[in-house]
Amino acid sequence: MKSSQIPAMIAVAAFIITLVGVSILVLQYPPQPEKEYDVSSLQAHRIVMNDSNASTYYITYFHVQDWRVNRTTIVNGNIPDMHGMPITPEEDIWKVQVMERTCACAGIKPIYVIEGYVSTDSGEVFNISTKKVLETSYDASTCASTACH
Repeated sequence: MKSSQIPAMIAVAAFIITLVGVSILVLQYPPQPEKEYDVSSLQAHRIVMNDSNASTYYITYFHVQDWRVNRTTIVNGNIPDMHGMPITPEEDIWKVQVMERTCACAGIKPIYVIEGYVSTDSGEVFNISTKKVLETSYDASTCASTACH
């Protein structure tokens, strides 16, 4: 065997080992089908933003798209009802968050927040709230677009 063939053989062996490793992982953790809901995340977002209090708050305080973050995630367990009391719905719930910084300057600043909880089955609204809080009440991704953290 020539010494010039050794690197090629090592590369082939590394490729085969990688291929076997990936195959084992795929067989061990097959992809899970995404769960389909009667109410999509986009519909939940629209339901929250169509609320008269939320839309008025949005028009009043949300002015700079680059300072804004929209997030819709599935939550389960306790959520607040319309009176702020914890309830535990049987179905999955969309948590809709629309957040915007008050300015683009450095440091921890207040953010405006619209938060709503919507049924994935029926579109029923469990709670919609508006508030102004410090960024530390949320995670750093709320202002990732302004590179403030």
